[in-house]
Amino acid sequence: MKKSIDGALVKFTFDDDVPELVFDCNKMSEANMDYAIPFGMCHRLGDMAAIPRKDGLVVTEQMRRDAIAQGVTHYESGTVDWNMKGLRVAPQNPTILAIAAKLGMSYVEAEAEIQRRMLAELTE
Repeated sequence: MKKSIDGALVKFTFDDDVPELVFDCNKMSEANMDYAIPFGMCHRLGDMAAIPRKDGLVVTEQMRRDAIAQGVTHYESGTVDWNMKGLRVAPQNPTILAIAAKLGMSYVEAEAEIQRRMLAELTE
């Protein structure tokens, strides 16, 4: 099965010569229309918190919140862009996250501090 959106139409196509099915959003009740947008955005924004745990990445609740906040900012900006590919912040290194927590600073500040200390050692 494949799904696609064409204006207010949601189309479902199937393999094996099964007939296409089309849902016309304009035929929904007003109450269902009013519920559909928050429902859809709940799923869209919530899915942004699904951060892959690859290469030993430790996913924190703050990382999940930051990912959702980025989506909230994007959609509340009034943009017409639905797709956010290329706009998401790269996952953070768990070691740098631990250093940031230990030193009581942000991730970016911890990266800068590590770079400063490494450069200091290399120039001694």
